[in-house]
Amino acid sequence: MSYLLGIDIGTSGAKSVVMDESGTVQGTALYEYDIDTPNPGWAEQNPLVWWQGTVETIRRVLANAPIDSQDIAGIGLSGQMHGTVFLDPSFNVIRPAIIWADQRSAAQCRKIYNEVGQDLLAQLTANPIAPGFMAATLLWIKTHQSKTFEALHKIMLPKDYVRFRLCGEIATDASDAAGTLLFDVPRRCWSTELLARLGIPKIILPNVNDSADIMGQVSKQAAAETGLAAGTPVVAGGADQPVAALGNGVIKEGLVLSTIGTGGQLFTPVKRPRFDPKLRTHTFCHVLPDEWYVMGATLCAGLSLKWFRDNIGPAPYDQLCAEAQEMSLGSEGLLFLPYLVGERTPHMDPTARGVFFGLTLRHGRGHLVRAILEGVVLALRDSLEIFKELGIRIDRIIASGGGAKNLLWRQIQADIFGTDVMTTNIREQAGVGAAMLAGIGTGLFNGPGEACDRIIRYGRTTHPIPENCERYNDLYEIFKGLYPKLKEDFRKIAQKFP
Repeated sequence: MSYLLGIDIGTSGAKSVVMDESGTVQGTALYEYDIDTPNPGWAEQNPLVWWQGTVETIRRVLANAPIDSQDIAGIGLSGQMHGTVFLDPSFNVIRPAIIWADQRSAAQCRKIYNEVGQDLLAQLTANPIAPGFMAATLLWIKTHQSKTFEALHKIMLPKDYVRFRLCGEIATDASDAAGTLLFDVPRRCWSTELLARLGIPKIILPNVNDSADIMGQVSKQAAAETGLAAGTPVVAGGADQPVAALGNGVIKEGLVLSTIGTGGQLFTPVKRPRFDPKLRTHTFCHVLPDEWYVMGATLCAGLSLKWFRDNIGPAPYDQLCAEAQEMSLGSEGLLFLPYLVGERTPHMDPTARGVFFGLTLRHGRGHLVRAILEGVVLALRDSLEIFKELGIRIDRIIASGGGAKNLLWRQIQADIFGTDVMTTNIREQAGVGAAMLAGIGTGLFNGPGEACDRIIRYGRTTHPIPENCERYNDLYEIFKGLYPKLKEDFRKIAQKFP
């Protein structure tokens, strides 16, 4: 039997997943790492740590899975979006990568809007610009670290660096390139006009391929480091959101993927590039050829719960969620705005701050945790309302990530979204999706449809409770009114405490 390896370079860790042709996972391994914050608002990671995590997890999964590395037919990759890796002419890393959560480039975002114009930017990229995206990051580097910019030979995205270390090929795919804001999303190519306006040389950018294209083979050096067989095919891979969507079978219009991981996303495929004229959501390329998706994002979903666990109420996640389960809906009038690192949809505001609203002496740890769980989903509902406004069909919502594993968080999603929430049989969605891309690229699957039919099965359905929906509708009206009232104060405090 042939096997497939999926590698996911996430924000919190690197994971390797080995599965067989039927989708049965034979083994997984995780290597955790942190986000470095050398200055307020900065978010960086060392690409060498990603590679170390990849090597460690591949070695562990091969040691524990009942397979021989020679039986791995192909390797696919998934990776956190938007981040920038900086390489010199010898392809060495010049400085730590600046990742998606970074907020330092707010001024560069304003500069792009001023010099390009919102209408042209939307026409070329179908997206708003945000700090942490490659376009803004490069302008910040050009302004504040000019020697680094002058030394640049190539830039790439996180998962592309790992693939480079595996097989020596410098390239990317359309799904990841779309998140740079240097990419012509409707035409699926680098935007020469935008690059010229921003003064970014096209030569430093990698070539763009389809996600299932075979880009090379595992090199002898990488084989020696990882235990993989030299010559194993490696496909281009894709950005984590569309790869996880593939791993959940979300490849048709009408399906909506609700992912609560480090960040939170609401994702739905579209057959043609559609974008919000108010630029509150993102439109990017799917890992499927000539298809796209619309996505809303909240930056600090599971990260909000991790922050609370690490700094405020230390306890295992299961215990925290059990305490939240004991609290009544609405946490006795306590609301949480999960804007700990700014916010994307719908506000696109890097100065937004996290808020507990409605605290009283009655509130304890369980209330605070439940408010976090509810606040994350209320923030995702902002995206759902925009989808409806754009006329996007919503037939089924599928829960993914940590928010799918916890019964309380699934019920909160069903009640706040007001619709059934389903799960699939896949637990390692990004890793399995990456492996599926490898199977498509190597011919084990005859396209994404067959891959999904063979692998994806729908599991539990969580039904909304009507009386809960009504109460959450009332809370949502209060929730969405808080940001406009606090917006100017967010800006003022960010100026005083950048």
